[in-house]
Amino acid sequence: MVALLVVALALGLNNFGAAIAIGVGGVDRRTELKVATVFGLCDVVMPAAGMLIGTGLAGPLGSAARWAGAGILFVTAVWGLVEALHGDDDAPRIWHGWRLLVSGAALSLDDLAVGLALGTVRFPILLAVTAFGVMSFVMSIIGLQLGAKLGTVTGERGEVVAGIMLICLSGVMAAGWLLPRAQLVQWCAVVT
Repeated sequence: MVALLVVALALGLNNFGAAIAIGVGGVDRRTELKVATVFGLCDVVMPAAGMLIGTGLAGPLGSAARWAGAGILFVTAVWGLVEALHGDDDAPRIWHGWRLLVSGAALSLDDLAVGLALGTVRFPILLAVTAFGVMSFVMSIIGLQLGAKLGTVTGERGEVVAGIMLICLSGVMAAGWLLPRAQLVQWCAVVT
């Protein structure tokens, strides 16, 4: 069970980093709950899909999913940075709709490969995805709160700082620095 929580924590790191960046730009309480809920649900759906798909794709999909997720997050972050530089003062509104869904899915694409790895050892899907979703939700709320505190320091440039942080996070995701995929697969094996 401890290993499962460690894997859940590792999977939530992407969302935690993104939540800090989003919080810097400023969000209201309702948006905070939406962001955490979408991030949490994506961390349920992606690993569950991976676990249901099976074993054969775990190796090749892992690297491709990480790169695709990082690329999609990069494009979304650049879009937000451009909006911030153009002076759009709608920080609480920009984390709704397509931008929120695309960001949540991009952050969770590599979770699909982890789900595939868990599927190879026939780990109980309900237990795993519940742990992943709850951990992601909690880490996202904490990240948003930390980001809001940092946002008070950055002042009116919070959205620009948030965009830059998300761009950096996409680079970290692409490099696999948050947690190398091989280590996650090893932890998944320990879970069983």
